[in-house]
Amino acid sequence: MAQQEPQREPFRDDKPPDREVFSQKPTPSVTKINRVINYGFSVLEGLILIRMLITGLGGNPGNAFVDFIHSITEPFVFPFLTVFGSTTLDTGIGFVEIGAILAIFFYILLNYAIVRLIWILSSKN
Repeated sequence: MAQQEPQREPFRDDKPPDREVFSQKPTPSVTKINRVINYGFSVLEGLILIRMLITGLGGNPGNAFVDFIHSITEPFVFPFLTVFGSTTLDTGIGFVEIGAILAIFFYILLNYAIVRLIWILSSKN
């Protein structure tokens, strides 16, 4: 005799949603949009990391490349530079900007929130 699959309980409002709701695959267009968003945030986070390395290793502010990286990342890091009273940690060679570390964490969370929101809004349920 073949075994029958167990019958599922009907959905009740007081019961938490089944995990199947969250395991639906997004449509190809949503996947592409999310990939573009992830790529953009990855580039931004990478540039902020390069900025941290340059300042941490005592990069020359007069150098064109250093100036280029700072000018690109400044609008994204600036809101976080004054969160704490002391904005830098001296490494002996250069300094580490605490605001840049906070910015990276913020943009990782923002990336996740945006991608997840798009996924939720595009789901069929």
